[in-house]
Amino acid sequence: MSTSIKLIALDLDGTLVHDATHIPEANLQAVRQAMDRGVMVAIATGRMHSSAESFVSRLGLEGTPLISYNGAMVRVPGDPQPLLHVPVPADLAAEIVQHAVEEWYHLNYFLDDVLYVSHMDHWSWLYHRRTGNFPVLAGDLRRFAGRTPTKLLIAAKPEDVPALLAKEQARYGDRLYVTRSMPEYIEFLNPEASKGAALRWLAGHLGLEREQVMAMGDMLNDLPMIEWAGIGVAMPEAEELVRAAADFVPQSAEEGVAEAIAKFVG
Repeated sequence: MSTSIKLIALDLDGTLVHDATHIPEANLQAVRQAMDRGVMVAIATGRMHSSAESFVSRLGLEGTPLISYNGAMVRVPGDPQPLLHVPVPADLAAEIVQHAVEEWYHLNYFLDDVLYVSHMDHWSWLYHRRTGNFPVLAGDLRRFAGRTPTKLLIAAKPEDVPALLAKEQARYGDRLYVTRSMPEYIEFLNPEASKGAALRWLAGHLGLEREQVMAMGDMLNDLPMIEWAGIGVAMPEAEELVRAAADFVPQSAEEGVAEAIAKFVG
């Protein structure tokens, strides 16, 4: 099937990438074939920009802007200045830090594309294994009062996250965008930041209409871009809410990207 798709936005973990760094060969070849047809491909991830940039050469995406931090940043690989950056306001960032201290939550604090933690623990090592980003020990994160981090992340046991997510969403309401990016992760962002908002901005920057955009993902943080894109694709193991919003759900969990590209790009 051939369509007018000109831009594909790809989530990394659980969509294009499996086991942290492995890109199934079928997905890799499908992405390259789409680009050979003149389709632009953009990474759209919750990861830090530096982590997302490590996939650029493998995919041949040197000139395409990356959507990172769940849409809080859009930046061209190799360029130190973002095209778009929507950080968390300083007062709300300080409130989250204090909240995490009082509740004894593990907190990742992302500032200037550096990950800061108060101490190394199980969650710090898990994030490092998944992304390659090594945390910087900062001690008391309240030292960053007055700063505007790109995002903040609380890590907890997967079985505890649904209830905790609902609690945090109720706590911050429309003051922050609170979402789930991995089974263990609850992320806090500027209310104007999301993968959907960033993809809308990027499409406009490239002179494209939403009907010319396809977005693929698997977690709650992918929902805004799947809903916004002309064609939204949810991986078969995606959360039910995400699958319900999608236009297409491939059969293969590992090669779903290749399946969707074959169907909508050819």
